Amino acid sequence: MLGQVISWRLRFLPLFFVVLLAFSNTVFASGNNSEPNSTETSYVVIGAFAYQNNAIRFTAFAREQMLDANYALNPNRNLYYVYVFSSPNVTEAIEEVRRVRTIPGFSDAWVYQGPLGESTMSTPSVITYKEEDIEEVDERYEPEEMNEEQVEEKDEPEMVEEKIDNGIGKKEGYYYLYFNATNKKTLKEVKGNVKILDLERIKEIGEGKTHEIVELKDPNNGTGRIKLISDIFGFREIQHEIDLDEPVNDTTRTYTSMVGDSIIVDFELERFKKGDVLVMYNVYFFIDAAIMKPESVYELNNFLDMLSENDKLKVRIHGHTNGNSKGKIIYLNQDDKNFFNINANHKETIGSAKKLSLYRAETIKQWMLEQGISEDRIEVKGWGGKRMLYDKFDPLAYKNVRVEVEILAE
Repeated sequence: MLGQVISWRLRFLPLFFVVLLAFSNTVFASGNNSEPNSTETSYVVIGAFAYQNNAIRFTAFAREQMLDANYALNPNRNLYYVYVFSSPNVTEAIEEVRRVRTIPGFSDAWVYQGPLGESTMSTPSVITYKEEDIEEVDERYEPEEMNEEQVEEKDEPEMVEEKIDNGIGKKEGYYYLYFNATNKKTLKEVKGNVKILDLERIKEIGEGKTHEIVELKDPNNGTGRIKLISDIFGFREIQHEIDLDEPVNDTTRTYTSMVGDSIIVDFELERFKKGDVLVMYNVYFFIDAAIMKPESVYELNNFLDMLSENDKLKVRIHGHTNGNSKGKIIYLNQDDKNFFNINANHKETIGSAKKLSLYRAETIKQWMLEQGISEDRIEVKGWGGKRMLYDKFDPLAYKNVRVEVEILAE
């Protein structure tokens, strides 16, 4: 059944934003938008958005913080950039981004040099200055001297395009959904997954990514009723029920809207509070090792975002195993921190399951420290198999192997 759900690149969205909406949105953000088409301009950018309405909300939020915020389309990235400063002088922009980063909620601002506004016939070069470049800049700085390794673009979402490509239409027997997940506090878009459940058969029929179009085959359950459950680490779960044939009604209109044939479902996500415990089911370790598998990076980054968003947040990382057997343990070499691949430089010992679980919690802590999180914000504890969720030989025993994050202070 999972094959019924297909996440499409957003340019295949079968919807049509009317010209009036696009025009009114442009007027809203037009404060000093006479500059954006300049390819020489440097911008201090505070957010990039796939969905235009999110850019509008974030622009208004930034203005409430006394920032001169506007937004415009980056034609090279197909994203709406919200910016608070523009200048032909890159050094001035770098000085301003340092100031903006001191404002709570805008510590991830960056300097972008390139086109903003309507797409042009030519494609000028685009330069994004990252943190390491900003710190080294002085009055003699010349942007053209930068090499490719210094100008990597930020990892950003894809844009919801305002009209369907010619020849791409709605397929009979399918519904199109867009999961618009945003951080309720920062208003920024959040990447993650949303589970889709058939409410009549009480079973999961698929999963879709946020900020992508999800093509869902008609469940043919007699009512069209489904439940959508957000599954994004670091945020409280949100559940929405909708009727695919009548998605917007008195009950759902606070979180559901229609754009063309597509159902837009909003998820305003809230962080966990003191005393809450989160499970990191998507952090994976090699067998008998405290070394993580590469696919763990996605959830680690969500954890890092949670810690970076609130400097007062303190956590305890709990490691758990399936059973209490003693055996070989491969663990991290402090002098050669290869977090995601086992190699000859890692250390090896014989120890208990409790020791293995402690090493695993410590590995995650060390990764966070490498990303700049203060050590006094993270505690670790290993439980071994003392707190198993299932019997050691149960078909679901694999869920005993897990990492939990307890919120100690916020």
